[in-house]
Amino acid sequence: MPFRKSKATKATKAKEAVTEQVTDRTDDLMAALEAAREAIAKATAAAGRKGVELGTELGKQASGAADKLMPERARQRRREAARRRNRRLLAGAAGLSLLGFAASRLAGPKGAKERGAASEPAGGWVAESGADAGPASSAEVTQLHGNGAGGDPARTPPS
Repeated sequence: MPFRKSKATKATKAKEAVTEQVTDRTDDLMAALEAAREAIAKATAAAGRKGVELGTELGKQASGAADKLMPERARQRRREAARRRNRRLLAGAAGLSLLGFAASRLAGPKGAKERGAASEPAGGWVAESGADAGPASSAEVTQLHGNGAGGDPARTPPS
């Protein structure tokens, strides 16, 4: 039995040694983790806005990687973004047209001032009534261009 006792003692000592090594490694890893957290906190505080910009850039890169892995989801996300953009544009256009309509209604009819002022327009264009109102006779029509050449014989087409 004394042999068994020594094996058990050796096993216990080996177990304690391994436990001590694991404890030491765990302590070292915890210290390294704490040091890394402190370094990240200092870097973030020092970077300020730069950190935010880097974060957005990293977010874009992560999104691009996800798009490559899942192209169907990326396509769906782009479609949803286009729908939101189109909705915003449509709402803006509707708002502007409504604003224009309200402004035109508030301004009143276009010729309201002129109708009350005089029965004939002051500019001089008056529609003639009677027989002269029809189409002009062929004798009154002046031909502006002859055969397309004007007065230049060099441009006259051959006959």
